[in-house]
Amino acid sequence: MRAGQDVLSDLRAALGMEWVLPHGTGGSSSGTACGANARRAHALLTAAGPHGRLTTLLLKVDERLRVPGASFELGCSVTSGGAARPAGHLLLESFDLDPWPRWTWRAGGVVIEKALLPVSGHDAVAIRYRILEGASATLSVSPLVVARDPDAIQRESPALHASPQGVPGRIQLQLSPDRPPLTLWHNGAFLPARVWQHGLVHPLEPGEPEGEDAFVPGHIEATLAPGGEFHVVAAAESDLFRALAREDRLGTPPPRTLAECVRIIESRERERHAERARAAVAAAATTAAQAAEARESTSAPVGNAAAPPAAPTEPEPDAAEREATEREAAAIGERWTALLSGIVLSGLTRGARGLTIAATLPAARQRGAEILRAVPALISLRAFDSAREILAGMAEHLDDGVAPEEFDAEGTPHFGDAAPALWLVHAAELYTRRNGDLEIIRHLLYSPLESVIQAYRGGTKYGIRAGADGLLAAGDEGVKRADLNALWYHALVAMAQLAKKTERKEAAAFYLAWAREHQTRFNESFWDEKRGTLFDAIEEKGPSRRLSPGLLIAARLAPPVLAPERVASLVESIERSLYTPLGLRETPREPRAHTQWLGLYYSAYLRAHGRSPEAQAQVRDALEPLRARIETGGGSLPEWYEVAPPVPARSARAKTEADPADNAPGPAPAGGAPVSVLAAAELLPVWIEELDHAQSTAPILAG
Repeated sequence: MRAGQDVLSDLRAALGMEWVLPHGTGGSSSGTACGANARRAHALLTAAGPHGRLTTLLLKVDERLRVPGASFELGCSVTSGGAARPAGHLLLESFDLDPWPRWTWRAGGVVIEKALLPVSGHDAVAIRYRILEGASATLSVSPLVVARDPDAIQRESPALHASPQGVPGRIQLQLSPDRPPLTLWHNGAFLPARVWQHGLVHPLEPGEPEGEDAFVPGHIEATLAPGGEFHVVAAAESDLFRALAREDRLGTPPPRTLAECVRIIESRERERHAERARAAVAAAATTAAQAAEARESTSAPVGNAAAPPAAPTEPEPDAAEREATEREAAAIGERWTALLSGIVLSGLTRGARGLTIAATLPAARQRGAEILRAVPALISLRAFDSAREILAGMAEHLDDGVAPEEFDAEGTPHFGDAAPALWLVHAAELYTRRNGDLEIIRHLLYSPLESVIQAYRGGTKYGIRAGADGLLAAGDEGVKRADLNALWYHALVAMAQLAKKTERKEAAAFYLAWAREHQTRFNESFWDEKRGTLFDAIEEKGPSRRLSPGLLIAARLAPPVLAPERVASLVESIERSLYTPLGLRETPREPRAHTQWLGLYYSAYLRAHGRSPEAQAQVRDALEPLRARIETGGGSLPEWYEVAPPVPARSARAKTEADPADNAPGPAPAGGAPVSVLAAAELLPVWIEELDHAQSTAPILAG
């Protein structure tokens, strides 16, 4: 992502350009292109505690540049009424995100650059300033400190006043005794102030007219010569550099100056970032080739059957034209893979309970079903070690056969939802099938997974039970949801496969027979023949005819619980009422298009159309506007977009071609979390495995 002065001087446009740097711990750094924080979750440093509790410690830093005879405020904050004060965004010349944020200001004949650098695996961020053009100048940096949850706001309080402690080159302060301390390393001079800045408004958060208060402990000042550098490193760890030295990330012997440490960290972080991107693209290519080979083997003629007559072919394009088309297709493919894999891998988080994957960023939301829905993307990227660790960790938390529906801020699991345990069975079978790792199933996972099925069969203490009719019911009212029963069917099939692989032949036959019986009951109970779709649920008062994206589970997971013609009818109903190229509405009249359902929809769409070249072309074409938005949005895929009101009886193709509010890169504003790891994780396997990468780009369909 890159923005120039024309965008950055427009406060509203600049606030809409968000960036997030995950730390790999659950913590993160985040903000906007103009430097102001537009959300409560935006902060230069949000840290994860020992049990995963997140604390925002450093909101931002504001800079003041002094040259002979003048001074300039470079920082930017939004205050009550929506005005910027200070308004340093008006002096911004450029903003880049490649791969980390970098700002360039021009003021008083000086061009000064600010760059952020994450320190992976630690809740820490380095800031580097340097003069690119002009004479020497003095820079003053003011940290705005808080101690709160990421979704809260802070008010000035006598209990929160803190006196900075430290030595030259290092400052430590702790606003609240139950929150981590903040340590700042610098190669300047610290001037104590101990004042509060009031009225900081987050314009993307509704109902916050008074704004937030932040503590300013003082100012860090340095005089920079042309080409000179000034560094500030913020961390929730007081021994950050000792830890980095123990991890051999600073070289031997470790450097003596802060500037040298930051240079080494930056060099190694760039190498790590580039290698991870290369590995993801290579892994995706391997998985795509294997998927293509598997499809070819299943569609090959059987025995000595004669090959069908060749269809008439179009004239071959010129060799140079064909080569150019293939290069363009390969470039688009690699960009998509890099974009989606970057989002997915950024969600990997290691904390006190081991490795997991966050569903959203910067607030690392931990919900069981969302964690497990993201695991297939790791499998597509051949990140088998990460997938295995997440599966094993979730299996350890089973309680009466039920997996956690969420983990709270302290890392405590909460139970009640039936879906996470069924997604666990699905992900474990997929992992075993792709990786061939039977040891983890035999010795670690088979028994917990079987306990899920048996607990649901007999009834759990959380109100989940397979009734006399064979359908799975959940909750105090015993509602039978279609999406849950589609997952239940697939879990039975998956258990049959796992039993077969581990040589439990009788169990395999039992689970398979049970799955077939459930499939019959599912179709008899949930299919609405009149509307050509599924009932959303069966309640005590009768069937619910609500149309929801979750119904696509019945069409997407293999083998589908529905017959092919019913898959096609269901997908058409969802397409007509809920689909937009930016996401799916969760109700027909909702103005929000939720990105997490796109992968589910496109997978079901391809299945409904037999993965025909035309269907693949349609999916590729429909994905392009989304890719453009992700690229212009700094590689971020938000939870939802606000789209135009639905227009009845319009197909996905008509929307793609004719609805600028749904399709164009500019108009639809984003909402929810700025990064949906789950949405990227659902799209990635579709892109890698379900679209044909061996051919050049498919033709665009006519209207």
